[in-house]
Amino acid sequence: MNRHRILLAVVFVALVGMAATRLAAQGNSSDTEKHYVLTGTVQSIDVKNHQIVVYGDDVPGYMDAMSMPYRVPDEKALKALAVGDKIHADLIVKGDDAHLENIKVTAHAKSN
Repeated sequence: MNRHRILLAVVFVALVGMAATRLAAQGNSSDTEKHYVLTGTVQSIDVKNHQIVVYGDDVPGYMDAMSMPYRVPDEKALKALAVGDKIHADLIVKGDDAHLENIKVTAHAKSN
């Protein structure tokens, strides 16, 4: 009888440990950096705040097509953009932060 109690206690401790490990892993999942491909059209540029607004196409596995502001850490890339440019970029998401890297203009804005 005593062996059964010890075995149950060991199993209980193991299950609690596994649950705690799973919860800790889920808690850190927001810290995991995820990469997506963003294509869309630049709607506005804010060089001072290193930000652009892009009407982006669907990003499979992340979001539907919509206009969103994105941080652009690379000032040279930011200054090379014009409103109306069509772009292809890497969308980097980590927790609540999202920014664009490796921005390529696929079609320049049409001048009127």
